[in-house]
Amino acid sequence: MEKISLEKLLELDITGKVVCFPTDTVYGVGAKYNDLQAIERIFAMKKRDAHKPLAILTPDRNIEAYVNCINKTAEKLMTEYWPGAMTLIFNKSDVIDERLTNGLKTIAFRMPKSDIALPILRKFGLMATTSVNISGEKEINTIEEIEQCFSDYIDYLVVDQAIVSQMPSSIIDVTQDLIKQIR
Repeated sequence: MEKISLEKLLELDITGKVVCFPTDTVYGVGAKYNDLQAIERIFAMKKRDAHKPLAILTPDRNIEAYVNCINKTAEKLMTEYWPGAMTLIFNKSDVIDERLTNGLKTIAFRMPKSDIALPILRKFGLMATTSVNISGEKEINTIEEIEQCFSDYIDYLVVDQAIVSQMPSSIIDVTQDLIKQIR
């Protein structure tokens, strides 16, 4: 694991790499959304069930190519709460590789409100992400703990200081007109 500044990370190619960085909610670990090799390493790191796909962080609201439909309710939530701590589940389009969602027909997106995450997303594009922890356990939000627990899995750890709420985002299913809160 290399501890690195945001500025230095933005100069690198992260293909094949697992990156850890603070968001507005918790520290996240991620890879380019279509980098299946790096994503497999995230699943191994977390001991995560392969049928529980990662969420996608986006730098903006332009996700139309990746989802089948953005209904009026979803549009309203995106306008009101993005960037922010709300993850929305959509029916995915064929652009999303089936291996990313393990055959599920849905995909989750979030636009974080973070001075560190947004520049990363603007530079590298959509990223498949999740919290830093063993699946089902409490999120880890300190650089020291992340380094101690996951240094064998993470290639780059962004060490710039950030305020994180330490509360994961809410998750809303917007695949139907009637929304359903998941978390």
